[in-house]
Amino acid sequence: MLDVDVLFGRKPDGESEKVLKVISRSGMSNILFSLDRKPLRFSQLMFETKLNPGILDRHLKALMQLRIVEKNSDSYILTESGKKLVRILEQLFTIV
Repeated sequence: MLDVDVLFGRKPDGESEKVLKVISRSGMSNILFSLDRKPLRFSQLMFETKLNPGILDRHLKALMQLRIVEKNSDSYILTESGKKLVRILEQLFTIV
């Protein structure tokens, strides 16, 4: 079952609502599922998701601000919270 407390460690609040708003953007799930498979450079992520560079950059900045994605020297990777979020999205997609 989907458990927001497990993902965020607390009851839904303003921060949780920000996460839901960000991940509901078009193309966001493609980014998350691509990064779940392996860390990717910006150009690789752009190719896999078929998002234009401006939108991809905006999405990645939002995900990094929420600590769902982080950037190491040359690649983007999911944080532990990001990995938990992907598991929850997978559960959600099996329901619908």
